Amino acid sequence: MGERYWEVDAVRGISLIGMILFHVISLMVIFHMTFTLDWYYEVCRYIHLGTSVFVIISGVALVLRYGRMADRSKREYHTAIVRRGIQIFLIGIAIAVIASLAIHFIIGDGNYMLFNFLQMMGLSMILCIPFLWLGKWNIIPAAILIWAGFLVKSIHTGPIWLLPFGILPDGMFYPRDYFPLLPWVGVMLLGVAIGSFLYPRGVRRFRIPDAGGVGRAFALIGRHPLEIYLLHLPIIAAVLYVVMVVSRGLGMPFGYL
Repeated sequence: MGERYWEVDAVRGISLIGMILFHVISLMVIFHMTFTLDWYYEVCRYIHLGTSVFVIISGVALVLRYGRMADRSKREYHTAIVRRGIQIFLIGIAIAVIASLAIHFIIGDGNYMLFNFLQMMGLSMILCIPFLWLGKWNIIPAAILIWAGFLVKSIHTGPIWLLPFGILPDGMFYPRDYFPLLPWVGVMLLGVAIGSFLYPRGVRRFRIPDAGGVGRAFALIGRHPLEIYLLHLPIIAAVLYVVMVVSRGLGMPFGYL
């Protein structure tokens, strides 16, 4: 039975914190709680770096899952990934529906959520299965798919069924929280390649000191990524809404919708 490695959870925890901070800033923009958008756009330039780390770690986790299921068949291993991927994808659909309704009735700008981060993560996990046998050589298909992701950015129109791959229909709005499969499935495969090199068959091939207090704290956060992802947005939105309402009641309005 493969063990859980604290450094993987810690890196995922740090990337989660970065994602949370970005969503705080994004919601402050939606609630009109910032006076200039220049710094927001600067933050947007770096958010994909933190997101890339999270997706790479998710690819590493696919390799570590193999170690934890070493006493089971490869079919059971693949089935477990498919089930988890479908679960995450369906949760992503539910979030897209709820968020789009909120956008329609509260924000009203028409930029709905159609293919979000969780939908991308769920499908990417499943799409990685045929490549797992390549191990560290997944660096090759990863590079090709990431490169393809940059290529599709130059394609400005296409049928609606290409939306999950990064190609939007002509004249369509840019969806909120949009994470197309290209290049992101390639980023996850990059994680599989890194995981296969550093943790072959789910076993760590290098030595690392035990986690200190800070490392354990980050690792604790990183062990519950889905739960934190689902809870942090409504909590942040509720807090900012209360701040907006209370500030208005005190005669010092801060933000509006």
